[in-house]
Amino acid sequence: MEGSKKNNIVATWLIVLAFMIVVMVSLGGITRLSKAGLAIVEWRPITGIIPPLTQKQWEEEFEKYKKIPQYRRLMFSISFQDFKKLYILEYLHRLWGRIIGFAVIFPLIVLSLKKVIDKTWIKYFITFIFLILVQGVLGWLMVRTGIVEDRIFVSPIFLALHNTFALGLYSFVLYGIYRAKTKEREVVSQNKAINQNIENENYERTGFLPNLRKIKSLSLIAILLFVFQFFIGTLVAGHKAALLAPTYPDINGYLIPPGLFSDKNFLNNPLFLNFFHRHFALILGLVLILLALNGIFFPIILWSIQFILGIITTLNSKGDIPVLWGVLHQVNAWLLFTSLFFTLFNLRTQKNLFPFTAFKIK
Repeated sequence: MEGSKKNNIVATWLIVLAFMIVVMVSLGGITRLSKAGLAIVEWRPITGIIPPLTQKQWEEEFEKYKKIPQYRRLMFSISFQDFKKLYILEYLHRLWGRIIGFAVIFPLIVLSLKKVIDKTWIKYFITFIFLILVQGVLGWLMVRTGIVEDRIFVSPIFLALHNTFALGLYSFVLYGIYRAKTKEREVVSQNKAINQNIENENYERTGFLPNLRKIKSLSLIAILLFVFQFFIGTLVAGHKAALLAPTYPDINGYLIPPGLFSDKNFLNNPLFLNFFHRHFALILGLVLILLALNGIFFPIILWSIQFILGIITTLNSKGDIPVLWGVLHQVNAWLLFTSLFFTLFNLRTQKNLFPFTAFKIK
């Protein structure tokens, strides 16, 4: 089999895995916003794949749930049938994680035996499996904070770590896609020529000569700002900070609300996190506008959608955070990150690997 065909197989495999991770994120968001994340109070990596099958088993699971603070202080009025719905949501979330693991291990074995992938790719996927295991452990440690401590929800810090590590895992897959789509040795040898070609060509949509180094720097800055905003946004979600101020652009009638700095530990200050998350988004938007002025439009389009989704989610966060808008806001963030990631890596090669840049690289 030709090398290009082998790379296409790996690229397709990784694209499927990337999609599965986004689905996992969506399931996680639905589970969290539905208050189902603590419905399963045990971590059984192997036997947990089998859900309760009998009435007695379901009742045993319900009794376990009744012992945790969330049930005693918040969910004490739910019926047995309501509990089953919550349990199934969390079960599907965990099951999908296992399916992702299977979607890595099984093809790895088959493609290795058929010599479709070389030792470099084998090492890559073994590393990926290890990262999946770490993510699973982080997920359980997060859940455990909502069970053994006097909490009704999981620790926002652990939620942020869990989600940010998932973003890192996703980045690892995106890099694998990039690597499979282009040969590294060609990239290294062509970089100098690529830079010269791009610097001296008019972009079809912008009509001016861009500064490639500046575009690369802006792309990298945008990614770093996004990751920081993503981490803060997860803290906002963990603290359910949107419920404190379902208003926009003001915060309950204030531009700078009282009590903004009441807690010196900003990571545990929901009001400050809410305020910061709203305004830091504008800084990221400014950088993306600069990218758009240099011919890269797709990220600012996704940012605009993200900004609107954030406002809609905020305005509807009265009593509870809306599941639909909250999940859409979360998933679109991952699409924005994807566009930023491939914008940066498209600039390293003549191939426009994905349509996330508004200019054409010949």
